[in-house]
Parts: sequence; structure tokens; C-alpha cells
Amino acid sequence: MRLLPFAVAVLLSACGYVSFARKVSDDELRLRAGVRAYYDEVAQAFTAGNHEALALLFDAAIAKPMTREQIAAWGKDFFAAHGPASFKVERVEYERLGYENAVVLLTYRVETKDGKGNFGGTERDYLTKRGRRWIVTSWEKVSDAKSR
Repeated sequence: MRLLPFAVAVLLSACGYVSFARKVSDDELRLRAGVRAYYDEVAQAFTAGNHEALALLFDAAIAKPMTREQIAAWGKDFFAAHGPASFKVERVEYERLGYENAVVLLTYRVETKDGKGNFGGTERDYLTKRGRRWIVTSWEKVSDAKSR
């Protein structure tokens, strides 16, 4: 009989939990969806093997670490050597998220059909909203993943 109150207390404590996560507003959810849509466009450019579409996802004035023209040239060489590829987002962390600017820590991988062009890593992307679209104004490598 003494075990009954103890068993009930154990069962009741297992039914609930305390969440320390902050509540995310509807505005923040919309902003996150917009940034995520940007990365969906990057994936589409890789899937299509379209270096021009890839370059257009970056600001015309981008200089760090490459200019838009350098990005287009890299894409042209990459797709010529390996063909279309898959761009997979593994993790997105929002370091700063506003209506016009965002800083995103992105972990990703690119896989080619031949496997020779595979690469990935973690980078910090600086995004700006131009009209209704997000574009990258600069980025920096945080870490590289080994080719798979």
C-alpha cells in the first residue's frame, strides 16, 4: 500500500516535461521560411547544373570571398566536370534574423554523380533581402567536411 502513492507520483512525473525553448513568433517563422526558400533555389540550381542561375543567387556587388563573375565561372567549370549535383542542407542555425538581413550558419554537402566533386562544410552566410528574394552578400567558411 505504501508503494501506490510512489508509483502514482512516478507515473504522473513521466507524463509531462518542461520546455525551455523560446516561443517562435509567426513573423520569425515566415522569415525562416523565406531564408529556407533561398537554399531551395540553390539546390535547384545545382540539380539543373545551371551556373548562371547559381550566380544570380548572389548579390551583384558580392566581393567576399568571390565576385558574382567568379561564382559563375566556378559553377561553369564544376558542372562541366561533374554534371548536375545535389545540394543538401544538413543544418541551419539563425544567428541573426531580421526583415532585411540575416546571418545563417549553414552546414551542407554537395554530392555529384561521379563522386569526385563531392564537398561540404559549414559556412556563415550573410543574406540581404532584395524585394521579395533573399540573396547572399558574402560568406565565410567555418569548417570543411571531407569529400565523401
